[in-house]
Amino acid sequence: MVLIDKNSVNLSDEQRYELFMQNLMAERQAWILTDEHGAVMLTENEADYVPFWPTEETASLWANGEWDHCKPKLLSFNDIKDKWLPGMEEDELSLIIFPTTALTGQVFHPWEFSQVIEKKLAKLARKN
Repeated sequence: MVLIDKNSVNLSDEQRYELFMQNLMAERQAWILTDEHGAVMLTENEADYVPFWPTEETASLWANGEWDHCKPKLLSFNDIKDKWLPGMEEDELSLIIFPTTALTGQVFHPWEFSQVIEKKLAKLARKN
């Protein structure tokens, strides 16, 4: 179990990314925010990002103010890998991992994140 709480948002982008990845590989899940239109997206410099969080609690921290109508949604590891990443690639969306409210976080194109996941899975397979 990876310890992630609301204070984790104060960590650096790299530290939050590492926590996210540890949790993703251990728990085989991640969280997004949704509303009646689907996944919440952030737009900056004409690029669209889907934010991913490691826990329901960290996703819920964003569900306030203009986003108070949003709800955290659990995504399984397989759904992320097999559905979300290909769909985001097709829609030209990127991922922002465990963002802060200041919109900082590690950003990946879906194909890049797929490669990261595949490397992590290969490393786990070698250990076992």
